[in-house]
Amino acid sequence: MKTIGLVLCAGLAALSGAPASHAATCAERNHVVGQLESRFGEVLIANALGTNNAVLEIYATPGGKTWSIVVILPERGLACLAATGKGISDLQAAVGADVITGIEKAAYPVGY
Repeated sequence: MKTIGLVLCAGLAALSGAPASHAATCAERNHVVGQLESRFGEVLIANALGTNNAVLEIYATPGGKTWSIVVILPERGLACLAATGKGISDLQAAVGADVITGIEKAAYPVGY
C-alpha cells in the first residue's frame, strides 16, 4: 500500500505542475476508461484513495501485457493518464511487486 501512495503522490505532483500542452492526457473518467477497455482490452485491477480525494486506478490486460495508471481528480471531474507501459515487470517496477502479486492469475477485475 505504501508503494501505491508513492505512485499516487508522484502522479499528482506531475499533474499539478503539468503545462497546458499536457491537457490532452486528461478527460472525463468514463471516456478514459472506455478507451482503455475498447482500444487496449485493459480492465481495472487495483485502486487506492489518496489525499485530497484523488484516486489512483491501475488498468491492465490479462497477464499484464499492457497497463495504464490513471489518477482520478473528482473535484475537477478529470481522469488523467499518469503512466502506461508493456509487460508485467515494468508494471511491478512502477507500482511495486507487492501490489501486482497475483495479477497473472486474476480472472476478474476489481469490483467483480
